[in-house]
Amino acid sequence: MSIRINATVNEARAAAGHYKEQWDRFYFITKDEAKQLSEAHPDWTRWILIPANEKEMMLRRINARLVSEGIPAVEMIILKWRMSQLLRDIQRKYPEGIIGAKVGGMSPSNTGSQTHLDTQPEANLQQQSSTPQSPDLSPSSSRAYDPIRDV
Repeated sequence: MSIRINATVNEARAAAGHYKEQWDRFYFITKDEAKQLSEAHPDWTRWILIPANEKEMMLRRINARLVSEGIPAVEMIILKWRMSQLLRDIQRKYPEGIIGAKVGGMSPSNTGSQTHLDTQPEANLQQQSSTPQSPDLSPSSSRAYDPIRDV
């Protein structure tokens, strides 16, 4: 069996011989494997960077879990298709890596690596809290003059 790396989900599922519920479990299992892989080896950001022996061990682990649930095992090409997507998605979601995101997400003030996105909500909260919703605050004391709003 052979599929293109840019095959659709339905093409890959048909090639694997899974029905919907089996495919959903395959998705869950591979997502778990990708997360563990990214945590253990943050430098393995693309499928091509993973050593062949690690790919084989991963395929065996995934197939063992699938078979134990009565789901047909998959071939390496199906795993490559899925893991390539997962690794790309992880890179998009966590550009600094999963471990860096966990550390940064738990306590950004302790990491010393706050980004503009980290500080943006604080600025929005500060701006919202200083809006003239209270009668004792005038628009000029809380925000810059706006000729439309302040007329």
